[in-house]
Amino acid sequence: MNLYLIRHSIAENITMDKKDFDRELTEEGKFVIKKTSEAWKNYIGNVDVVLTSPLKRAIQTAEIISTNLQDKQNLIKDNNLGTGSRTADLIDILNSLDYKNVVVVGHQPDLSQHINNFCGTGSFNLAFPPASLAKIEFDNTIKYGRGRLIYFIPPIIHI
Repeated sequence: MNLYLIRHSIAENITMDKKDFDRELTEEGKFVIKKTSEAWKNYIGNVDVVLTSPLKRAIQTAEIISTNLQDKQNLIKDNNLGTGSRTADLIDILNSLDYKNVVVVGHQPDLSQHINNFCGTGSFNLAFPPASLAKIEFDNTIKYGRGRLIYFIPPIIHI
C-alpha cells in the first residue's frame, strides 16, 4: 500500500466565536491546496480513496484533493481521524480497506506521530506545515515499524 499523509491546508485562526471543529480553510488555504494537489498529480497519479478527519478544514482539504487526484470521488469521513487520532486506530482503518493508494487528511501533531510509529524511526521532531505531503510505503499488512518514508514534501515548492 502507498499511504499519503496530508495535513489540512491553512485554516482560520482559533477564536472564541467559532468551535475548533468548525474552523474553515482561508482563501489562501484553498488556493495553496488546490495548486499543491494539482502538482501532486504528476507523481502520485490517481488515488483510490481519500480518508479524512471530520473537522471542517480537513473535509474542505480532502474535497479539493479528491477533485484533483480522483476520477470519481471516493471520500470517507472517519471520526477516528480527528484531532488526537491514534496510530492504532489508523492501522485498523487501513487494514480494513482493499486499496493500493490511500490518502489520509489529518492534523498535527498526529501526522508526525503516525510517521514515527509507521516507519520505526524512533522519536524525531518533524515539522509538518499545512498542505504538506508524506508518502509511506508498506509491503503487506500495515503495522508499526513496517513502513518506509519515501518522501516528505512541503507545499511551498509548488507555489
